[in-house]
Amino acid sequence: MERASLLRAGAALFAAAAFMGAGSYVVAHPKNDTAPLQPPAETQVALRTSAPSATPAPTRTGRATATPRITTAPGVQATQLPGISYTHVS
Repeated sequence: MERASLLRAGAALFAAAAFMGAGSYVVAHPKNDTAPLQPPAETQVALRTSAPSATPAPTRTGRATATPRITTAPGVQATQLPGISYTHVS
């Protein structure tokens, strides 16, 4: 019986230490209310991407295939970001 009591006491001590450690971490790292929810991505995309090329990808038959068009729902506005380049080849 003494062994079971020691095991329970150790488990309780471990749980208390984990609870206190988590509490001290939360207190030491407060939420920053001035942090942005999302980083500004439009300027970073414009800096990293190159201009898309207008050359069509070659096909097995030698004919050029049309680039797929993305359609949006009514009321959705397109952004001024560069177009999406399709690189899938099968």
